[in-house]
Amino acid sequence: MGTVIGIANTTHDRPAQKLVDEKFRLAVEACPNGMVMTDSAGTMVLTNTETERLFGYPRDELIGRRIEVLIPQRLQGEYRKQRAAFAQSPQARRVQTNRELFGLRRDGTEFPIEVWLNPIHAHDGLFVLSVIVDISERKRMERVKDEFVSTVSHELRTPLTSISGSLGLLLGGAAGALPDAAVRLLSIAHSNGKRLVRLINDILDIEKIESGQVVFNFKRMNARTLVEQVIDANRAYADGFDVRVCLDSASQDGDVSADPDRLAQVVTNLLSNAIKFSPQGGEVVIATEARGDHVRISIRDHGSGIPAEFKPHVFEKFAQADATDARQKGGTGLGLSIVREIVMRLGGQVSFADADGGGGTVFDVDLPSWAQIAGHEIDAERAPDAIRILFCEDDPNAAMALREGLQPLGFSTDFAHDADDAIARARTNSYAAIVVDFELPEADGIGLIRRLREQPEIYKTPIVIVTADRVGEKNEASKLNVFKWLGKPIDANELAQILDSAVSPAACQRPSILHIDDDEATLDLVAFTLESMAHVTSVDSVDKARQALLTDQFDLAVLDVAVGPVSGLDLLPELRNRDGSPIPVIIFSGHPEFAPNPQIEARLDKSRASLNDLVAAVHDRLMLRSSYSREEVA
Repeated sequence: MGTVIGIANTTHDRPAQKLVDEKFRLAVEACPNGMVMTDSAGTMVLTNTETERLFGYPRDELIGRRIEVLIPQRLQGEYRKQRAAFAQSPQARRVQTNRELFGLRRDGTEFPIEVWLNPIHAHDGLFVLSVIVDISERKRMERVKDEFVSTVSHELRTPLTSISGSLGLLLGGAAGALPDAAVRLLSIAHSNGKRLVRLINDILDIEKIESGQVVFNFKRMNARTLVEQVIDANRAYADGFDVRVCLDSASQDGDVSADPDRLAQVVTNLLSNAIKFSPQGGEVVIATEARGDHVRISIRDHGSGIPAEFKPHVFEKFAQADATDARQKGGTGLGLSIVREIVMRLGGQVSFADADGGGGTVFDVDLPSWAQIAGHEIDAERAPDAIRILFCEDDPNAAMALREGLQPLGFSTDFAHDADDAIARARTNSYAAIVVDFELPEADGIGLIRRLREQPEIYKTPIVIVTADRVGEKNEASKLNVFKWLGKPIDANELAQILDSAVSPAACQRPSILHIDDDEATLDLVAFTLESMAHVTSVDSVDKARQALLTDQFDLAVLDVAVGPVSGLDLLPELRNRDGSPIPVIIFSGHPEFAPNPQIEARLDKSRASLNDLVAAVHDRLMLRSSYSREEVA
């Protein structure tokens, strides 16, 4: 859907141009999705039949109106932010925000949508073609899937576990000696009950992993020790297939950073797969090897091997080399797909190859070695009530010193040694705050923070920057909602106080700003600039400001003195929250001179002040608000 469209500006061949225009019109009408073309001011100049159907408006009511008529009020600030960003970089893209998008029908009902933006370069300026996709059915199917997974989890797995456990007790003699026939029948039921539990667990695991619901707890661990534990845990399973499992005598110790439970799941899945497809009386050999910057775990079987035509599909979900495999060996075809997903999230790779000599297949899991990551412990054991933070720092000595200093103060510190690792860890784990060394190797500090803020999981997570004093970069970073700057060397006690403030309920609440200005371009620019710091409600009249004050609470108002034919200063007595407290005001106007008023915190002249000046004034006011809130909490 993301294509750049150019409208020709030819006058020498009008019949040909007319034919092109007619084909373009027919293409727009035939599109199964809504299509709306707007000019640079957001006024609709073209719509198609599907847009009429989706939103319930006849076309002649849409042409010439602002596109905001199709957007719920609460999302219009986000729309202005996206439009301003698109104007700065007009490239085809899908609109991605930290909240779901909805369309507003003529009757006031809403429906979920996905929007693609395409620049159209015409002779009379830049236009935007928005392709609007109704995703109501997709959302419905997602809800059905979620409900199904929930049903499987609660209504099937729990009773099956009880059934399997009860059968195990009977076979263990809990009810006394049983006849041989009863033992045989109970054994069949017990075996198939456990098999069904495993299949259900596989389905739930792949769903949770792919949706990002699984949290990985990394720690330093020895790969060989874990493999030995997995072999011992699966000996009974191997005995059932008359297969011997052994650890290669040449196996080496090798430390990795991994989640022990998830890595054990990987090795167990590969081992059980090798056991199932080994011949009776066969052998499965596991080996561990330290290979410089990574550690390899290899599982080799002596089965019939993987058919050449199936090799490209080995890691696909529900894949089986032969339909008879599922019936004869059991399984969903999810085991190897789960292995791939987990290994990827552990920062490693999984591969396979035909075994040399004797047939069979070798699966290799390669994980970054501990020494390669940092040479020091990345994630520490943590107390259950510890506040978990991420420290982005390439110096292991400084990182370890900070961890030791923060641990007795109630903090558990994970490390990221470069920008990519910081992004991966922040997306995978839940952190109360992130501390960033501004001088990470091969990383632009502002760029890293911007990448962190683009992640929907952490766009509100407090960020503390550790660096030398850089005024220009502070101004730039303030747009990205940086909580605090801290100089080097780091004092653990001072940082702990900052982190306590950052993770307090008052600090975590996103502030709200009301911006009143009758200039549409100014509303767009200010919303785009301040949205990363706070939620911005933009209105272009005093009447709309009054309506907003009736429904929402605001921490700050940015006000133009001249708002249409009236003075914005007339609104000052009404800038109160429902509890009667005055809303602090920053004047951002071309007419900033007037009698002093204690409610006005700052005055900025539009013709002289830059957006950075406004950002600094807003930032200072919001930081003052945070300090007051923290004092009230204390």
